[in-house]
Amino acid sequence: MTVSMRRSTDSAYAAIDRLARQRSTCEDFQWAAVSDLRRIVGFDSMCWNLIDPLTWVPSWTVADNPVIGRQQRRVHEAWASSGEFAELTDRGFAFTRVDAEGAPRRESYWWEIAEPGGLRDGLSVALAADGVCWGMLHLYRDGGRPFTAADVEALMKIASTLGRRLRRSTIDPAGAPSSDDEAGTVILDRALGLVASTPAADRWLSRLPQAVPGGDALPGFIYAVAARATPGGSSLPSPRLRIRADDGTWLVLDIASLSESAPLGVGAMVMTIEPARRTDLRPLLMRAHQLSDREREVAALVTNGLTNLELADALFITRHTVSDHLKAIYSKLGVNSRSELSAVLAGNRG
Repeated sequence: MTVSMRRSTDSAYAAIDRLARQRSTCEDFQWAAVSDLRRIVGFDSMCWNLIDPLTWVPSWTVADNPVIGRQQRRVHEAWASSGEFAELTDRGFAFTRVDAEGAPRRESYWWEIAEPGGLRDGLSVALAADGVCWGMLHLYRDGGRPFTAADVEALMKIASTLGRRLRRSTIDPAGAPSSDDEAGTVILDRALGLVASTPAADRWLSRLPQAVPGGDALPGFIYAVAARATPGGSSLPSPRLRIRADDGTWLVLDIASLSESAPLGVGAMVMTIEPARRTDLRPLLMRAHQLSDREREVAALVTNGLTNLELADALFITRHTVSDHLKAIYSKLGVNSRSELSAVLAGNRG
């Protein structure tokens, strides 16, 4: 690497670090960082996911290639039903390459995306912060320029910065949440086509993130959740996916297969979409605020209304130890009282 190239790369690292510390939406940060990422590792197209670390399902996607957008359903279905995410998270990165003869060297679904998009090589990097994965960055190149170990090393230097910024998007306030608390229902046929929906479901669907050019009518993460719910489609549990609407309201998506006797037949599904309950958000927000296992126990009991004495009895610790845990929790959450703690863990930070 020449001196000028090194200076450009160092400048890009510094620029991304500054962007990560600015107050902006997750999507604005992602798009703003793309040009600097290209200075670190050249690529032709990208797909950047925000991950729910408790379910390993992408809950937000930005991509700059219409072909990738049109294939989001296939990618999400394959990703959600395989164990490759866990393997990638453990390793930190993975190559996906199509050789000169056109034979896929990794996942079969990659060829379905690569061939129409003219993409020959991919590099995926887990964006983890303090051991928890909050996102995935997928970079693609057309023919003749395979990714290298040096590219991996360059991206891994910035991966934790990107992961911390994605984690922060989980706890940053995002405007005044909606007062709408009505649950919506969607019926999907065996091909996951939209059959019917309630007015409440239509309202929520219109406010879900769909920042993928050329994407399906439904956001890709819905197909990921559906893949988990398909009988025999995945060894992974069917998740209740937590996701934020465009006004900051936390929602939960849940999908279940209809019975074989249903008029739509085998494979049809029903999806509910509703405002998240406190119990849905608490595990995610505790993880985002980096509470320890014991601090999570204490915080959960506090939100259930237990006093310090009751906490001490329930956890077989002294009241002094309870007070120490509460001080640490208050510091991490930036609060000063039990009521503020409960509000933050319900997604209602003011």
